[in-house]
Amino acid sequence: MSREEIDRLRDPAGALDRTALLSILPYGEEFLFMDAVSRLDPESVEASFRIPEDAPYLRAHFRDLPVMPGALVAEGCAQAGTLLVRYNLEDHTTKVVLGIQIERARFPAPALPGEALLYQVRLTALDSRAARLEGEARTAERRIATLRVVVGIMDGETFREMSTVGIARSAE
Repeated sequence: MSREEIDRLRDPAGALDRTALLSILPYGEEFLFMDAVSRLDPESVEASFRIPEDAPYLRAHFRDLPVMPGALVAEGCAQAGTLLVRYNLEDHTTKVVLGIQIERARFPAPALPGEALLYQVRLTALDSRAARLEGEARTAERRIATLRVVVGIMDGETFREMSTVGIARSAE
């Protein structure tokens, strides 16, 4: 899938909805922490996610005070960044884009059930092997997280072969 093919999935306002995101990104419905992308260009992305009040992770993460885990807030921001990286790759469907380093993560405020998160992510460096991203997650009232991460870019077939060999070795 090329940049042009991704652009064809946009609605008349230029947004990508959840269905489009699921067709672009290799995540299942249960693990996609974006509902829509309002802006996507080669340098940056803005995406949103409403935290479901009935999400299983909320029932289990502080039973008496439900809070979206910071790791999942970071995951949502990284997913937006992954979309941005894929948008910049020639044929992203042949690639695996994986987080390889969290350089910095800060969580100054909690993310609560029912709140809408806005992820804003910038691409600060990109080559054939990796990309560096800086981003934040906010609500209308406050900053929830700031992140700086590095994602690795690998040929999908090579990654699958390495994974299969690694799994076979660990089973021995």
